[in-house]
Amino acid sequence: MCPFCVATSMWIAVGAVSAGGVSALTVARLWNSKPQTRQPGASHDHNDQQ
Repeated sequence: MCPFCVATSMWIAVGAVSAGGVSALTVARLWNSKPQTRQPGASHDHNDQQ
């Protein structure tokens, strides 16, 4: 392949990987941004059991 074709294919590959990473970060932030409801009597401290 000519150098121009190799460079073009590399740009396409890098663009696809970059877009996939940005999409994954966006989904992860949206997934984790949901308000978490706390159940009555529930404790977040797991060290209180002795």
